[in-house]
Amino acid sequence: MQYSKNSGVRGGWVKGADVVSGSLCKLVSEAQPVEGEYGKRDVAKIRFKGEEGEAKNINLNSTTINGLIEAFGSDSKNWQGNILTAVTEKVIVGGKRVTAVYLVPDGFELMEDGNGYMNVVRKGSTTPKTAPGREEAPEDDIPVVGVDEQPANEADLPF
Repeated sequence: MQYSKNSGVRGGWVKGADVVSGSLCKLVSEAQPVEGEYGKRDVAKIRFKGEEGEAKNINLNSTTINGLIEAFGSDSKNWQGNILTAVTEKVIVGGKRVTAVYLVPDGFELMEDGNGYMNVVRKGSTTPKTAPGREEAPEDDIPVVGVDEQPANEADLPF
């Protein structure tokens, strides 16, 4: 029997459905890319306020990572020990409804942009920055239908 080295992350994992939205938490390790069954994931250890035992692994989604970079810089060493608020949202992934967990730094909030993408932005921002590759379409490219048209005559309808 042939074996290969397992470079996976040890310990329990955070289940989105078990997280209470609004819970306080903090990262207790640096984030690291981990290759898994479904591709690369960015994983860190997290501890929730009032939770006993060993810290758990959490998969950091790109929205959370972008917010942490905005708040604390690009080095994940600086993300550790800061108080964060876990915000949960039901999302559909691969046709299945799951609970996504977003980690929001103090002074920031979770906000939806004009394209329906979630972003972690500084409180008081009127519009979130659109993530790279998700640029919004210019407003003048949106067609206006039905302007200056005459109302339909019921006798002309084919049904």
